[in-house]
Amino acid sequence: MADTSLQVKREWYWDPGDVTRRLRLLAGQIRGIEAMVDRGTPCADVLTQLAAAEGAVKKITRIVNACAVAEQVMAAVPDPKPLDHTVRKALENLLR
Repeated sequence: MADTSLQVKREWYWDPGDVTRRLRLLAGQIRGIEAMVDRGTPCADVLTQLAAAEGAVKKITRIVNACAVAEQVMAAVPDPKPLDHTVRKALENLLR
């Protein structure tokens, strides 16, 4: 079970609904690629879809990496409140 105190702290840089939506879209994309392979779709078309799926994975990975970095930084200091703005700006830059 997830630690709800962490979820509350990360609200401004982690949107579980967004990540879940992206993962579901990716899963659908992968199922579509599997169907393309089963149908004998030309490899170039399959590669196009694989590249799109790879881009989706990279975006999700960046979001989760940003979350991990923020959690580490915020957990490392006794009073993270003064760092909120700095960490937020760094994450915005990272996720561009």
